[in-house]
Parts: sequence; structure tokens; C-alpha cells
Amino acid sequence: MGRNADMQKLQDEEAQIESQWAFKGNYLKVRQDTIKRVGHPHKIWEIAVMPGAVAILPIDSKGNLILIEQWRRAIGHITLEIPAGMIDPGEDPLACAQRELQEETGYKAGELTPWGGYYTSPGMISEYIHLFLAKNLTESRLYADDTEGIDHRKVTIPEALAMIAQGEICDAKTTIAILRYAK
Repeated sequence: MGRNADMQKLQDEEAQIESQWAFKGNYLKVRQDTIKRVGHPHKIWEIAVMPGAVAILPIDSKGNLILIEQWRRAIGHITLEIPAGMIDPGEDPLACAQRELQEETGYKAGELTPWGGYYTSPGMISEYIHLFLAKNLTESRLYADDTEGIDHRKVTIPEALAMIAQGEICDAKTTIAILRYAK
């Protein structure tokens, strides 16, 4: 780590921090931390606290990616994404990935490989997404209340890369997974 980052971490560890919940929803909570350091003005951080999530890059037997199209209310657009979803309390990320894949695509992975993960926006959101690669797919639908409005699209790697370049694929988790697989 750099000297400035180390110093910031040490200052936070030595500070007096008061936390309170500003909002508690079904999946999202917002915590407000008031940080008090001697000789410095108080600083307030608002942190979105979310459960972990999974994202799955499904590859069919012909090497096509199976992407989903769905309406995203937060941005007011239909997006083209890899299947993903939040981990239920106590649920193993691998089990969640298999469940989400089946709910959103109708396929079960014979081979589901953990592929690392990433924080979505560590400056203000605690969410960590576990990434998986899914192969050897067989039809096996699980139905969920929130998946009836999802459409599927199979695309090749070159098509997906062109969609990223043209902005048709604009979802970060999808872009990360596709670029990683293409590499």
C-alpha cells in the first residue's frame, strides 16, 4: 500500500466513529458514519450496505454466451447482462450461482467454476460480487417471482465485444466477465 493510504487507514482506526442506520430496506441499508478525529472537523460518510451477490458467465456447447435482457428501473433502460443475483442470508455463493443461473436462464451448470470477484463501488457500497464461469449446461428451469420479464439472447464472443465497444452492453459485471473470458 501507499504511504497516504496507510495513513488514512491508521487515522480511521484511531478515530471515534459513531454509526447509525439512515435507511433500512429489504436489500439495501444505508449506514451513516460520523468520524471524529482530534484536530479535524467531523466527517460524515454514507455507506450503502448490501448483501453479497453472484454473477455467472454461461457458455453453451457451441461457445455462445447466454445473456439476459431485462428492464432496469433504476436506470430506465433494458440492459443486456449476464445472470446475477443477491446471496440469501446463510447461502453459499456457489449454491446461489447455480440457483440464479437456473432461475434466469433455465440452464443448470455441470461445471460451475469460481472466478474470483470484485467490489462494485468500494468508496460507498459494501457489495462484493462473486463471479462464476458456467459450462456443460443442461436445461433445468427454476421459477422465481422476479424472472418472468427476462428474455435471453445467445451471442458469440466477437458479437459481445462489439456490443461492449458500441455501448449496447453497458453493465459493469457483464463487461468484466466478457473481457476476462475473451482474454
